[in-house]
Amino acid sequence: MQSHEDMLVQVARLYYEDQLTQADIGRRMNTSRSTVSRMLKECRDLGVVRIQINYPWKRVHALENQLCQRFDLRECRVLESRERPIDQTMKGMGLLAADFLDSFLQDGMTLGVSYGRSIAAVIEQLSPSKHIDLTVVQILGALGSGNPLIEGPDLVRSLAGLYNAKYHYLYTPLLVESNHTRNLLMQQPNISNTLQRGRQADAIILGIGAHENDDSGLIWTGYMGKKEFAFLKSRGAVGHMCAQHYDQEGNVLDIGLNKRVISIGLDALKQIETVIAVAGSEEKAEAIRGALNGGYLDVLITDDVAAKQLLQS
Repeated sequence: MQSHEDMLVQVARLYYEDQLTQADIGRRMNTSRSTVSRMLKECRDLGVVRIQINYPWKRVHALENQLCQRFDLRECRVLESRERPIDQTMKGMGLLAADFLDSFLQDGMTLGVSYGRSIAAVIEQLSPSKHIDLTVVQILGALGSGNPLIEGPDLVRSLAGLYNAKYHYLYTPLLVESNHTRNLLMQQPNISNTLQRGRQADAIILGIGAHENDDSGLIWTGYMGKKEFAFLKSRGAVGHMCAQHYDQEGNVLDIGLNKRVISIGLDALKQIETVIAVAGSEEKAEAIRGALNGGYLDVLITDDVAAKQLLQS
């Protein structure tokens, strides 16, 4: 006698592999079509069968070329978003970025990693094609958000695990209460050494935060409220990278908040050989433009919505 699980596997194979109809399977197994239908549903519910929908992620090469020429980028990948929901668009950008990153990484490299949903999407889509000697470094303090999907230490560990790489944590919060406290922490050997590794990395991968975007604001929950965001906007802030806020020309704002952050800092990006940014959507276009105007980026992974906005003016 077949066990119930064996019967489920048999039904699944007949339907999905041999492509028999439910009626044909019913006749072969001496049961009704409705019973076969229920068994197929049970297969999905129990994980005997897993259905994955693969979207045809396409690039818009014309926009890529225009962005590279307009903003002097070394490489650009533009996702054809097709008005998909933001979570699906982020998945698509993550796949483009993951493909680029895997082809770019070489033996002996050090890769600095930031935080956030965009970087999490990249790591989720990464499927290493080679074994390399890689070191992964956290480039800014921990958010303390309680969400391991976007936290720097967790992302560093996950990415390093995919390549069986060495990794270095930054054992400190992202933002401290005063510039004095920051200076004291920056003198700690483990913190200063990790930051120095980050500043000397061969490449950095990061997201771009925008003050107009609710998701970006969530990154700063617990650190800032509406008054602080209003103050930033009054000073001309359009976005943040490496947890430092900048204006439309990419200039780091001379504000106390930027001086209380523990990270490699925005200016360090200009000394890195390859800085890869992953960010898209109309809401982030102004923040992306500021980062490009500041000359911080070498590679941009974005979507067609942001790309068209960037090229409008």
